[in-house]
Amino acid sequence: ILRAFYKEMEQETVPFSENIHMVHYDEQHPKEGRCQKYRLTLLDAKTQTTIADDLFDDKSPETIKEFLRKNLDASEPVFIVTDFDKRYPDILKEIFGDKLVHQYCLMHLNKLIVSDFPKNTTIEQELLKYRLLNIFYNRENEIKFLEELQSEELNVINNEEKHQEWSKKAKKEFNQFRRKLKLERRRKKENLPLNSLEKAKHNFDKLMENIRTYDQTIQKRLWMINKHWLNLTLFHYLPGAPATNNPIESYYSKSLKTDNKKQFRTDKGIENQIKLTQMRRLNLLKKPQKSFLELFRLFNPFKL
Repeated sequence: ILRAFYKEMEQETVPFSENIHMVHYDEQHPKEGRCQKYRLTLLDAKTQTTIADDLFDDKSPETIKEFLRKNLDASEPVFIVTDFDKRYPDILKEIFGDKLVHQYCLMHLNKLIVSDFPKNTTIEQELLKYRLLNIFYNRENEIKFLEELQSEELNVINNEEKHQEWSKKAKKEFNQFRRKLKLERRRKKENLPLNSLEKAKHNFDKLMENIRTYDQTIQKRLWMINKHWLNLTLFHYLPGAPATNNPIESYYSKSLKTDNKKQFRTDKGIENQIKLTQMRRLNLLKKPQKSFLELFRLFNPFKL
C-alpha cells in the first residue's frame, strides 16, 4: 500500500506560485476573570510581522472563517501553517479552495509523539520515541546513545536490583547528553536540523515495517502520520516555507505569557498587553525623557 502511495505521489506535482503568501495561524486561550476568551492570530512567515491578532468570545468555525476572510485575500495562493485541529482542513478549504497549501506544524507533531509515551519511560520506549521523532528531525545522535545503553542493559536485565539501579543511572546519563546537545545548538544559534524528504521517507518506512510490534497508541500515531504525509512535507516543495509554527509560539510567549493568561479582568487589559508587544516588535515604544529614579525623586511627599 505504501509503495503504491509513494509511486502515485511521485507523479503528482504541487502547483506553487512565486508570490504565494506564507502565513502562520494559531490560537491562544486567555481568560477575562472567569470568562474564557479566544485569541486568533495570523503572522507573516517571511517578515515575522503580525497580520492580525484579535480577541473573540468563541472560536467556532464561523468565527475562524470570518477572521481569515477579513485578514487574508482568498483569491490569492496561501501557504498556511496550523496545528492538527480537525476543523481546520474544511474551514481552510472552504475559504481558499484550490489556492490553499496547508502545512501541519512539525513541532506540534513532536509534542503529540512525546505525549504518546509515559513520563517515566524504559530505555526501549525512549529509543522508540526518538525513532519517531527522527522521522522529520535529525535525532541520530540521541538514537545512537540510546542504542549503546540498550546493549549495556543486556548485562543487568536478569538481575532486578542491578537493573533498577542501572536504569536510573542510564536515564540520568541520557538526559545529560540530551541537554549537552541542546546547549551546543543554542550556543551556535542553530535549530534542530530537519531531515531531507528522502531521509524522512526512509525513516518512516523503517518504522512502518515493524508497526505490528508496537503498542496500539504508537500504531495509531504512525497511521496518522501516514494519512497526513503530504500536509507534513509540503514545506519541502516551496523554498523558504516554514515547517513549524515556532514563530507564532514565540510571539505568544512574549506577548502574553502562560502565567499571565488568567490574570486579566477585562478585554481591554488583554488587548493592551498584546498591543504593547506589537509596538515593541515594531520599535514604536520610546524611552521616557526622565529615568524611573529621576521621576521618583520628583515625588517626595515628606519634603518641607
